[in-house]
Amino acid sequence: MRKFYLLFAAMIGFAAVANAGVKNLYKQDFETVSTPADAGWSSPNLAGGMSLVSSENGKWFMFSLGNNNNRNAVLNWNPSDGTIYDGQDVKEYTVKFQWGLTRNPQSTGTAKNVQFSSEVAIISSPVATADDVPAGWKITQSVNNGQYGALDSLRIFSITQLKGAYADDNTYWESDADLSNYAFDFFINGDTENRITLEEGMWYDITVNVNAETRDIAYSIYTLTGELVKEGTGKIADVCRPYAKGINVLLGRYNSIAEIDEVKVQVPVEGDYANKPTISLTEVDQTKRSYDIYFEDGEILHVKKTDGSEDTSVEVPYKYSTTTSGTLEAWTENGTALSEHVTMDVDCSVITLPTAEVDITKVNSGYVKTYKITVDNSSVPTQPQITLTYKYVGADGTVIEDHTNEEPSGTLVEVSQKGTLTVTTHAYGFAESSVSILNDVEFAVDKTVDFQHMEEADLLAKGFSEIEELRADKMSGEQNWTARSRMWFGIENGETNDDGTPKYDTHVVYGPTTNAEAEGIRRFLLVPSKLTEEVAKSIFAPVYTWYTGQADPAVADGSDVAGLKMNYGIGLINTGTKTDEGTSINYPNGIVGVDGLTDGDYFIVYVISDYGTSSKHPIYPQGTDVAEAKAKYKAENLGDGTNVQVLRGTDTFSLFRIDTAIARIDIFKAQNVSEGIQEIRNADQITISDHNAPIYNLNGMQVKNLKKGLYIKQGKKFVVQ
Repeated sequence: MRKFYLLFAAMIGFAAVANAGVKNLYKQDFETVSTPADAGWSSPNLAGGMSLVSSENGKWFMFSLGNNNNRNAVLNWNPSDGTIYDGQDVKEYTVKFQWGLTRNPQSTGTAKNVQFSSEVAIISSPVATADDVPAGWKITQSVNNGQYGALDSLRIFSITQLKGAYADDNTYWESDADLSNYAFDFFINGDTENRITLEEGMWYDITVNVNAETRDIAYSIYTLTGELVKEGTGKIADVCRPYAKGINVLLGRYNSIAEIDEVKVQVPVEGDYANKPTISLTEVDQTKRSYDIYFEDGEILHVKKTDGSEDTSVEVPYKYSTTTSGTLEAWTENGTALSEHVTMDVDCSVITLPTAEVDITKVNSGYVKTYKITVDNSSVPTQPQITLTYKYVGADGTVIEDHTNEEPSGTLVEVSQKGTLTVTTHAYGFAESSVSILNDVEFAVDKTVDFQHMEEADLLAKGFSEIEELRADKMSGEQNWTARSRMWFGIENGETNDDGTPKYDTHVVYGPTTNAEAEGIRRFLLVPSKLTEEVAKSIFAPVYTWYTGQADPAVADGSDVAGLKMNYGIGLINTGTKTDEGTSINYPNGIVGVDGLTDGDYFIVYVISDYGTSSKHPIYPQGTDVAEAKAKYKAENLGDGTNVQVLRGTDTFSLFRIDTAIARIDIFKAQNVSEGIQEIRNADQITISDHNAPIYNLNGMQVKNLKKGLYIKQGKKFVVQ
């Protein structure tokens, strides 16, 4: 997307060459790609934070941090089998891109709780070995959630956020400092004295000219309206290759957003040169298609339309609409040079939206279920926002709910009786589609494994030993359980808020020694040497723990297995240590599953975290005795909060170490699923009476391509083997 076209007569760029042209070695405007991965973006640990955003101005890349801190995404413009510079005598090149940053909206006035480390950097790779590295320089092929601003061995150019007040030795942050714009003070190329102040939400046009022979760079930063923000020069370190390979975007803490667009790597060439244009579908309106064609300023665009007529233009982008199917063709002219021709097949048939995917996210006894309705727009031209409506009809034909308000993908629908859920997808300019889900499978609780409420005698009988009580006030790892006072309840105090809701006093159940009211956490440990395969399978049967989850034959003897810990009154914890002394950290997650279940069964895992807010916080009426409330709180399911995971019977659950506990696992089995089952060997040999009748899986989802499993047709169940 181009939000503005900057027509500067002279920007920092190539040395003047008579009759010189400019060739795009690489160009990514995100108009012709469907996913970040298609454009070359990747993220080591926040892939879900990457997206492509569309508006009337076009498409661009967005990286959204969410409730995380220090996560990065990398654009690599080199092909898998080499670099964009291969086969060309590149002595000088220019990298251009547009970039914008939105800070944590919760950060104002809370500098000490905000980590400022966001950055955008043009990166390369080092040429030196460890033996060649000068003192204080780091040689690495990548930075995972770290800054390039301090790594000369990797950085061609960088704009880095100044550190926040959390760094006690950072003199920039003094007690009387003006913090009004602290999130938008940046420094350039690792030099904390070379500072700029940027504006939240504003886009910037960045140009970096690189002389690969002399290792000199010259940079300029403009607003998209043409106002110069900063320009200067720099030098590429000797331990860094002078050829850029991509862009790294790093975000600091909590809810920051970075956006990137119009990425180019350009080289000067002798004589005229015409760059290949790009064609982007921008709108689908039934049988009408609209396109934007992008090309370089100063070039002439030639267009051959689907009806065979031709046109030329110098205005970017060129806009074209048609209701005629055919081939759209475009190329550019620059002096005596003509570019490659770009073609696009245009089909003006009405496009039907994909049907919604409907998954069970919660079950309860009887026909009670929660369905999550999602629809994937990634394969739909222009990736429109698709909305959903739904109707639920009882088994007797009564309409229980007819939800005609359009809802977004991800909507949850709760049902409590036997019936059929029909979901319809909608988007302007596209034909609707519907899918029906038959809710006729009844579930019942087969067993509950309640880790939270296991008694001391039971734990000791299972081989656990009680260790010291936890009452730490330091916020780190396991100590967060008490230091953060995550587990509390409230008692109404008779006062009300402005909105009329009752106020309450908070009472912490488990907390540090600094809270006299709070209790410590009793802890019971099962050391790794006691976690044999037999114990792992039987100690909480039918739930099994991570001994059986070890996939590597080299550790089949259990020597690499982390121990179990039970925080009394809270739940089961993966200790993260693989020695009885607890001195060696074993980072892999612990694998938990349930024996004896099929794909048609479910189990629900209730999880508590000492770092997040996934424990329950009930509010009791005014006058409730504190001791009585505490006893009631302990008797409830503390994990019945925000972190509830519903899994199929054959799935497993990964328990992270130290800071996460499983409070309870409820196991649900489908009832009477064997009644009336017909066994067939091949999906083509179905002999149930009506071959045109719809077929459903046990979720009630209508299916067409049958794999191995249990299905329902005309109310009868059959097996495909």
